[in-house]
Amino acid sequence: MAAGKTQRIKSLSTRYLGFYKLSIPVILILFVGFLVWGAFQSYRESGRWFTNVYMIGWFGFLVWGWFRMNRNVHRVEFDDEFLYVIQKGQDILIPLENIKEVDIKTLGGVYEVELYQAEQLGLKFYFKPSLLYPFNYKKKDELVNVLRRNINRAQQKKVELQKNALHS
Repeated sequence: MAAGKTQRIKSLSTRYLGFYKLSIPVILILFVGFLVWGAFQSYRESGRWFTNVYMIGWFGFLVWGWFRMNRNVHRVEFDDEFLYVIQKGQDILIPLENIKEVDIKTLGGVYEVELYQAEQLGLKFYFKPSLLYPFNYKKKDELVNVLRRNINRAQQKKVELQKNALHS
């Protein structure tokens, strides 16, 4: 019999994360390109320029904000002891004791993981549990709540070292 039974690894991220990270930017860029083309056509017909440039600037700012937030969206899995960030070159193991909090940041279902000590990804990174998040939020939020319970359990077991202990 095993002394400690660990739970099976659970995936928090959608399996369509690659599709999400590639298709949405293409759609947004096509939309802004369509606005630029429409603004150019409107300028040629009426000679008004300011209204169209303002609208293009506003949508361009929204596209920039989407890129800025979603560049740190990663595929994430967890078990009883670690959070696994799956990347192309290598996976990153983050002990659950190092996680400060897990909060939802957007209505589309992007969650932010904040760490006590910076890892290779920095102090914050994001994950998206589902492409259809508003419609299946109960199931996905329950899985995130399991992660939160595991984090609380791991932080309660955290071993505090003495101040004069030698660290390697």
